[in-house]
Amino acid sequence: MILYPDSYLFSEENQLELNGQVIHHQHAWLLNIGDEELDLMFENGWRRAGNIFYRYSYDTHEDITTGVGPLQVLPLRIPVNNFTLTKSQAKIWRKNENFRWSLVAGRPTDAHHELFVLHRERFERNVPDSIFDFISTTHESVPTRGLILDVYDGEKLIATSLIDHTPKSMSSIYAMFHPDYGAHSLGVYTMLLEIYSCRQLEKAYYYPGFAHHESSFYDYKKRFNGLEWLDWKGTMDWLPYERLMGKTERE
Repeated sequence: MILYPDSYLFSEENQLELNGQVIHHQHAWLLNIGDEELDLMFENGWRRAGNIFYRYSYDTHEDITTGVGPLQVLPLRIPVNNFTLTKSQAKIWRKNENFRWSLVAGRPTDAHHELFVLHRERFERNVPDSIFDFISTTHESVPTRGLILDVYDGEKLIATSLIDHTPKSMSSIYAMFHPDYGAHSLGVYTMLLEIYSCRQLEKAYYYPGFAHHESSFYDYKKRFNGLEWLDWKGTMDWLPYERLMGKTERE
């Protein structure tokens, strides 16, 4: 069981009612945070957008594909040593093996902002304004230590994942891809690259963000072997999640 520390990191819990559903939520604004404290926040189901750290039991936004909401939040993680490829993920890995990729500490460039603008055109609801809705302008160092994973077709940037990391963990903040490459499943591919990087860097946990208990746009995150979810309004334990079968998977 995960225990709450007596720390300023864990702000007062608030509640609101929406459509008859009681929603628990917490927020904290942090200028900087160390690796051990960040790992503790990951382990307790926290995410961040810029300097705002948060967690909540229900997503009050409408799902960007179905328009349904609120949806129950499902914090996710994968113990890296428990992960194995599914057949469809192995196919995606092979299909994209000619693409070049890199993982570096740094800040977004003009190419990243251009890719972001192309990527957000696919959304009709909850469209973000800027990359800086998700990270700070000092992504490589403040408030956390940030990484940027890029995928290239030749010299063309086609996918990017913005990442937090500590010696123990890697956490995906936001991923984007070029709309001309929809057939390459680049959202899944960047997740696979992040898990691969976790293994290479000997990190114990990969946090892909959250999905929902109900079906939603984020169901692709629930199709990974070794997946766990945090019951943060119940036992506060990370529990095994039975992988959601995709249309192309038989096992």
